[in-house]
Amino acid sequence: MRLGGLYPIVDLDVALRRDPSQAPPAPPELRFVRPSSIDDLELMTPQLDRYGLSAIGAPVDLADWSLQDSAAFGERARALGILVGEASFNANLMTADPELAARRLTAIRRALRNADAMQCRTLHVLPGTKDPTGGLLTPHPVMYTDAYKAELRELVLRVMDGLDLRHTRFLIEPFNHSFFYQPEDIRAFLDSVDHPRVGLQLDIVNMIAADTYFDTTSLIHCTFDLLADHVYAAHVKDLRWDAGHLILKWDEVLIGEGVLDLAAYLRRLDALDPDTPCYCEHLPDEASYAHNFARVHEAARQVGALVLPRQRASAAECC
Repeated sequence: MRLGGLYPIVDLDVALRRDPSQAPPAPPELRFVRPSSIDDLELMTPQLDRYGLSAIGAPVDLADWSLQDSAAFGERARALGILVGEASFNANLMTADPELAARRLTAIRRALRNADAMQCRTLHVLPGTKDPTGGLLTPHPVMYTDAYKAELRELVLRVMDGLDLRHTRFLIEPFNHSFFYQPEDIRAFLDSVDHPRVGLQLDIVNMIAADTYFDTTSLIHCTFDLLADHVYAAHVKDLRWDAGHLILKWDEVLIGEGVLDLAAYLRRLDALDPDTPCYCEHLPDEASYAHNFARVHEAARQVGALVLPRQRASAAECC
């Protein structure tokens, strides 16, 4: 696997609790998790090597880039031994506003073309919300219905219609505000789409439910048994029950402070393509990323999982 970081969140009040498109830009010291320009690539290699990383996220404004600039960024990253493993599209594609929906459809197709020119491995979305407020993570009862599944399937096929993607796959990330949450439902949906370049952006913590909170091992094995052939990128984090609240409340926490069976997760990831990017995410500072990267490396060594380093001292880098 290729380890990296994503989504620096500086202002916790605008984290994924609302709309990830509101998240502030990465400060310069966190550019190694998502560079904003080609000039960032060489500058951040010392941090990548310090933490044993070889994957990055694509620039957040990728949809606004030209094909030429996208290709140049990808070429430079490859020369430095860096995998551009994941791009993201954080706007709600399920908006009820037809003009806004059309603009976003055009934007995500442009982002996919640019990602392919960059040779970015994946571009992912979350299932869009049907809530009128439009917050990407806002739940709505229709999002568990067959009608919503049919609408999401149609949307995915419209996104992919006519695109000739050679390097990039379009992935959907599971989240508990919709049916796209448990492995059996995810498999059934992907089978219904039946597109060779559509798959799963795996985030096992997003899939934890009440019956698997104390048994993430079974969830991990069930998910990989059903979906390993659809996984092209993954996120790794942890989850803990906050018993200080009367009503159910779970928090994302540093790796090792929650219930995730990290060893089982890494063993199953290790059986995938060695270039599968695996990202720590949602962290406020470099120290938190350093902690999570160290825990992943430690667990990988213990189970014999291979974390590929950045390719060092290439001819292109020396010139």
